[in-house]
Amino acid sequence: MKRINATLIGTLLAICVSASGCVFIRSAAISDRAGAGAPITGTASDYGYLELVAPVGLTQAAFANMLGSCATGKVTGVTSELEVRDFFIVQYYSVSATGSCG
Repeated sequence: MKRINATLIGTLLAICVSASGCVFIRSAAISDRAGAGAPITGTASDYGYLELVAPVGLTQAAFANMLGSCATGKVTGVTSELEVRDFFIVQYYSVSATGSCG
């Protein structure tokens, strides 16, 4: 009975640890960070598998979402950030872009 309880507790602990996921943040600047104007943001996210099949076009989608918030269409100081959360064979990719509408 003790062996079954230890196995059950170990399994539950492994599930809890894997459910939280590991987070890696990768960021890059598209242009100079100093921008005058109203701050705007855009995000896009999707799933990938086995670190081999990553979603395509997330940065462009985040930038398009950001442009939708700018009436003039002139954006400066754009930066993007990629966050990847690993769940064994599945990864959750999230890109956020920030900038200034001028």
